[in-house]
Amino acid sequence: MKRGSFIFRWREELLAGLLGGILLAMSFPPFPTRVLAIVALVPILRYFLVAFPKLDWRAGALKRGFFTGFFFGLSFFVVLLFWITNLIPASAINMSWVMFPAFILLTLYLACFPALFSLALAWFVKRFGPRALFVAPAFWALTEFMRSTGEMALSWGLVSSALVPYPIAMQGLSFYGPFGFSMILVLVNVLITFVFFYRSNRGRVWSLTCLVLLIGSHLWYGAARISNLDSTSDTARYSNVAIVQPNLDLEMKWKPEYRDSIFTEIENMAMDAAASRPDVVIFPETAAPVSISHSTRYRTWLKRIAVASHTDLFIGYINHVQDGGKWRSFNACGLIDSLGVLRSQYHKVNLLPFGERIPFSQFLPSLEKMDFGQANFKPGQQQTVFDTTGGKFGALICFESTFSDFARRYVKHGAEFLVNITNDGWFGSTRGPLQHSETAVLRAIENGVTMIRSANTGISMAVDPVGRIKGKIGLDKKGILQVPVRLADKLTFYCKYGQLSFFVMFFINLFVFLTPAFFNKHGSFR
Repeated sequence: MKRGSFIFRWREELLAGLLGGILLAMSFPPFPTRVLAIVALVPILRYFLVAFPKLDWRAGALKRGFFTGFFFGLSFFVVLLFWITNLIPASAINMSWVMFPAFILLTLYLACFPALFSLALAWFVKRFGPRALFVAPAFWALTEFMRSTGEMALSWGLVSSALVPYPIAMQGLSFYGPFGFSMILVLVNVLITFVFFYRSNRGRVWSLTCLVLLIGSHLWYGAARISNLDSTSDTARYSNVAIVQPNLDLEMKWKPEYRDSIFTEIENMAMDAAASRPDVVIFPETAAPVSISHSTRYRTWLKRIAVASHTDLFIGYINHVQDGGKWRSFNACGLIDSLGVLRSQYHKVNLLPFGERIPFSQFLPSLEKMDFGQANFKPGQQQTVFDTTGGKFGALICFESTFSDFARRYVKHGAEFLVNITNDGWFGSTRGPLQHSETAVLRAIENGVTMIRSANTGISMAVDPVGRIKGKIGLDKKGILQVPVRLADKLTFYCKYGQLSFFVMFFINLFVFLTPAFFNKHGSFR
């Protein structure tokens, strides 16, 4: 009886939150319903427009507002991320006693961000009336920014990344960046809510007019940017790159008895890739499953491959560095030139929480003694721009492709294209590799550069500067992809100024829609 009573009393909040979260989750792979992103927030916005204003402060209005967002977050992140409980058996952290409780805790943590969004919205709606929903873009983007920073940063499932299959609709990323573009998409949701659910015809017409202008202007900008890129293709500079997807079995990969056969496979694929004379051959993360600092034999083998293939070789590996009498492990990658010289290398800076490090362990070293199967790598201290005969590039290892500002700094400091190397084989045939691969498209559009992606088991691909996939090797396939890489010739607004657009939009949003000139005392349009 109590359960039924709770569901009845909270039916509006449950329906709005759960339905909205499911709709937003269905805006991401593997679902084909990506355009749901422009209406996914409508259920929760309708709740604040229609049902919430009837609540009294004494009836726990703020609490109901908070939990509406919390229900939204639970349904969204459960549907979006449930695949992480199904890591393949070869993964050291695939232990049910760890994965399921960890997933529950992760979901509860992430659900707090939509809850904070709806709590802020609840307060503003109570204070200023239903039109305060127009601050929703600012609050939503702020919570996305908050969960994308710090020790537990996770930029997965941002609203701005939902429309990846439609490049013409995504070009705003080059100006706004991910959080500013999230504000635009949330504003579309707000306007649609007002078009269908606002009580006055005047407000509906005003909202519809703004909606048409907003969508139309962004589609026009997208078409113009794509057309401009195509019109200058003949005068652009290019590099030739070979992307290798070895599709190595993960259970074999880390066993010492298979290392010779793995290096033989690396050599064979490098020679095949070099046949077309690329400027660089790119292998995925930890394609060489050894510490090259400790293994002279395998380090020499890699150098011999580069010399024999007469081309630069870029490959991921493990590196150990002695620091103050202690050996530190790094997830690394390096460029070996055609003379067999290791010209430069990069140590991964942004490590995957709980997979490659325990959060806050730099402050409490004893945390590293906790064993969840994590790698306990140390973070690198700086980014490296690699210089080849065909151009300069920056490397993003695995999870780092989710960090927009990190990729931006590479391009701002001279990288002419970006490379993402990863080993998504841990995810098996789940939706994880699909979701992860789309981050390459986002970074390409934001910075106006080509993104090259090499993944051990897929998805490897080449993405042009406006987010179009120009070549791809699917999941669980072995192959080599030869692609011409257009080199960047100018910086996008976002690349130059970073999150400036977002912060300016944030404060403009608050100022414009909370000024007394916009509202009367009843919260109605003047």
